[in-house]
Amino acid sequence: MYLSLCLIAKDENAYLKEWLDYHILIGVEHFWIYDNDSTIPLAKTIKEYIARGLVTVNTIHGKAVQLYAYDHCIRQYGPLSKWIGFIDTDEFIVPKTTSSLKDFLHDYEEYAGLAISSLFFASGGNKNRPVCGQIVGYQIRTPEALSKNRFIKSIIQPEKVVFPVSPHSFMYKEGFFCVNENRDRVSSQFFPCNVKKIQLNHYYTRSAQEWKEKKNRGRGDSGTPYEDDAWVDLNKNSTVHDETIIRHTIPLLNLPPAKARNFAALTDPLSSRFLEEMSTAAALVKPQKCDAEPVTEIQFNSELEQLLADYSTGMKLVEDKRYDQARIIYARLLQKYPFDITQYTNFAISCIHLGDLTSAWEALAQAWRMAPKDLMVLQCMTDYFFAAGNFEQVEKTCLLMETYGSLEPVTVAGMALAQWEQGKHDQARETARLIIPQLTPQAIANHNWYNRLYELMVKPDQETHDKK
Repeated sequence: MYLSLCLIAKDENAYLKEWLDYHILIGVEHFWIYDNDSTIPLAKTIKEYIARGLVTVNTIHGKAVQLYAYDHCIRQYGPLSKWIGFIDTDEFIVPKTTSSLKDFLHDYEEYAGLAISSLFFASGGNKNRPVCGQIVGYQIRTPEALSKNRFIKSIIQPEKVVFPVSPHSFMYKEGFFCVNENRDRVSSQFFPCNVKKIQLNHYYTRSAQEWKEKKNRGRGDSGTPYEDDAWVDLNKNSTVHDETIIRHTIPLLNLPPAKARNFAALTDPLSSRFLEEMSTAAALVKPQKCDAEPVTEIQFNSELEQLLADYSTGMKLVEDKRYDQARIIYARLLQKYPFDITQYTNFAISCIHLGDLTSAWEALAQAWRMAPKDLMVLQCMTDYFFAAGNFEQVEKTCLLMETYGSLEPVTVAGMALAQWEQGKHDQARETARLIIPQLTPQAIANHNWYNRLYELMVKPDQETHDKK
């Protein structure tokens, strides 16, 4: 087959049919579902989809097993599907230049993966699960420029992948990499938001009732609970009305013209009509033949376990400022996976903190040769040039990064400081203007660039104001 989706879910029975019906309508041919100990087995909820040959359900036990489910899917079912996408039941892929996701992917076959920018939707004022479903029930989202919308999700070609390394991103085999809709190389789970051609609607909080349930389930990749700050932040920042997915779906429902034009009736929030029309249309799609069978027991990949353990240990060591020990881990990973850009940047960052700029530059130069203008390499280079005191090059690197999209606030802070150090004080103030309101005590304490920006631009103004 050409296109399938992989999902791990726990107690997501209420939304599963809507998620399946929509993605069937945009051309997904099969679904690999991993039931993570749901109270009511997911297979019971979607038995008609299984009977039609559309879904293969496996059971996976335990907490924080998302990446092991993804890895199993790649190894077990990868040979059966040219492309596999990895998303959740609160995420819907919306191709905007064609009605078919399959047709969209044809233009990206030379690459190992397609990174799709997420757009986060909030509760939309819903206290309880809306009867109209997610697509109709949640139409208010955050602006594209919001930092959270830098998360991507991936559709990959399994034969070109080594491991999943996060719920969002993958390690690719030598010579292969992932791109976004503009064919910019994407080497991590974060990238500036680009949604002119395709977007991922992420109904992250859902209703107030469902947010509580989500918190109780915990994260699929780590098992840690969700923070209420996310709920507050998304609801505060959700200001954009977005009907893109609804407008995209209506032509796929094969409705009589009069019904198709009656947008208000189709999207009545107190009605399940949109869900029913999607279900009816999806039931008419002829399934692809698939002979895959569920497995009785999923064996975890020991090499992936070791990689994830090393990543976790390395991050903890960096957080604890034990950079010498972190460098040892990253050097070992670099030797084992010399084709993976992440290993070079992780190693370089630890070297920069240790003041070993020679080793840092050697790693970054090699990464640059492998992936010219890669955003993650450029981000690391700003740290290097800053440590080396080459502020002109910091500014140039930040401007090069800006060609991919809006910069992260911390990168804006770095560029403003680089301009200041070059004597461009007015330009530095203008650069920093939009992020100065974000310089909270917590942000200032967490990053020395924020702290320095506060000392240079905010504190003097406050002291002058107080004297008056």
